Amino acid sequence: MTQQEFEIIWKDGKDFVECHTSGSTGAPKQIRLSKDFMRASARRTNTFFGIAVGSRLHTCLDFKYIASMMMTVRADEAGCLLTSEAPSSRPLGGISYDERIDLLSMVPAQMEWVLDSTKEWTGIKNILLGGSAIPSLIRRRILLSPYNVWETYGMTETASHVALRKVSDDETPFKTLDGISVGVNENGCLIINMPDGQRLITTDIAEVKGENEFRILGRADHAVISGGIKIHPEELEERLGPFIAFDYCLSSVPDKKWGEKLVLVVESPDEQADEELLTEAVGVRLRQYRKILDLGVKSPKDVVVVSSLPRTPKGKVDRLTLKRTLHSR
Repeated sequence: MTQQEFEIIWKDGKDFVECHTSGSTGAPKQIRLSKDFMRASARRTNTFFGIAVGSRLHTCLDFKYIASMMMTVRADEAGCLLTSEAPSSRPLGGISYDERIDLLSMVPAQMEWVLDSTKEWTGIKNILLGGSAIPSLIRRRILLSPYNVWETYGMTETASHVALRKVSDDETPFKTLDGISVGVNENGCLIINMPDGQRLITTDIAEVKGENEFRILGRADHAVISGGIKIHPEELEERLGPFIAFDYCLSSVPDKKWGEKLVLVVESPDEQADEELLTEAVGVRLRQYRKILDLGVKSPKDVVVVSSLPRTPKGKVDRLTLKRTLHSR
């Protein structure tokens, strides 16, 4: 879907927009979002970033997703300009390096291209980075760059993000936008309390600090249970990221003694040639930092090398497919 096509939908006279959820609060499904609900979300983001008349927004994403839809709504609410481009792995091709953009929306793979550029887009004020987790290598490069980059937490059901945090090298929590509070249920899953009274229960396991700050430990359905200990791969990946210079993720393999055994899965196109080398290299790094990070029983027990990590259409690692593959070997 293009910007022009969504603008027709936005102005079609109906009081809702039909969207597809990503599965953060259950199985993916088609839902209707109230346009008033979307406008309220847009105003919260505009307030946070100071978006007003005279600002310029730009998106590199498809308008069939909530991220770009909401860029349209933010521009409409602020009375400012929105520009867009067809999604690609080489964004900003038509944007000059000093051209002003107050808020840019993209995914981590596109951010990598921006970081690879020999020049800097000096006119970009803020970048919203969402759609998938930020790989540790890209995170480190962002910290060394001049860009002001924000991680988002949200979903289709909340009309894009409900919380933000600036990309950092520590475990900085997400902070909710105005009027939004959070909690956890008896299973540790994040609860989002929206200003209109709507209450959403996610499948994300969270650590909540007060009513407005939280950290995501992982998805409930991604947990690895080894010897009765529940391990959330995403939480450990955030801690291991600075020390592993490869594309990787944590998963599990069957184990007769423990039920499941946590393993570090490394992606390498030349799987057979690199397996011994990578296994040793990653293994050495894990041994070096196991005590420093105080991983204890949650430390990966083995390294598995695969030619490619399965991914979703949005580029996220498909953890459930990977786990099924590893358990069927």
